[in-house]
Amino acid sequence: MMADMLWHSLPNLLVILSIFTVGVASPGPATLMILGTAMANGRAPAVALSCGVVVGSMVWASVAALGFVAALRTSAALFMALKLAGGFYLLFLAAKSWRSALTTSAAAAQRSAGTGSLRRCFAQGLLLHLTNPKAPLVWLATLSVGVGETPTATFLTTAILLCALVAMTVFVGYAFLFSTQTAARVYLSVRRPIDALLGFLFGAAALKILTYRLS
Repeated sequence: MMADMLWHSLPNLLVILSIFTVGVASPGPATLMILGTAMANGRAPAVALSCGVVVGSMVWASVAALGFVAALRTSAALFMALKLAGGFYLLFLAAKSWRSALTTSAAAAQRSAGTGSLRRCFAQGLLLHLTNPKAPLVWLATLSVGVGETPTATFLTTAILLCALVAMTVFVGYAFLFSTQTAARVYLSVRRPIDALLGFLFGAAALKILTYRLS
């Protein structure tokens, strides 16, 4: 019975997965931070950071599926608080990147990558995604495209779990790819311009979030 229902919903699931895959694979603050962490600190911290990002994404997916985004859209104070938190956190990451770009010693550089223990890297990834006010709205749009007027709990749960699998595959894939010795050598040779570029991109992302308005 459940298998039949999911089979009939397969086209909608494929639409959701297609939209989500394109979005998650595109460059963004989370992707930049994972790449920087993998190249600067290695595979394990980058994987921990990736897990934090995915968990944060699934939190927003659950919020969207439960319909709480509607409350976010009608609460100007809540949206403003979340927007400020996300924007200033990205500005903090941008400042770290720019400071690293001005540091000549690679060992002493304070990079934009996640730092500290694996638990701290996980928390940094989680915080990065939870303070993005556009995340729940993007999830709402993604789910809205692929669901009918009365989606079942089973369909929504399946869609979210499949998206989580896609996100883990993409982000952990980035972590493994950019933690190789070749990638590390390349990173060390061009660390300062990369950190300067990351600082610019984090700053641009912060500006975009801080100036983002609900339609």
